[in-house]
Amino acid sequence: MTRSEHPDHYPPLLTVGQAAKHLGVGKQIIYQLIEFGEIEAFKDRGATRVAMDSLDAFRASGKLT
Repeated sequence: MTRSEHPDHYPPLLTVGQAAKHLGVGKQIIYQLIEFGEIEAFKDRGATRVAMDSLDAFRASGKLT
């Protein structure tokens, strides 16, 4: 899990709710995926933001069933 400052060159970030909708899962699943290191997230002004490319890579991995 990466919880660092958002680098300027990083791809678009989503809120946890947006990430959940993107994958078709609940917010708790997103938090678990972050905790297990399956997707990459950052803290942005106290809020968790999820990297869009990390979500797409997770979906492409076939681990989402």
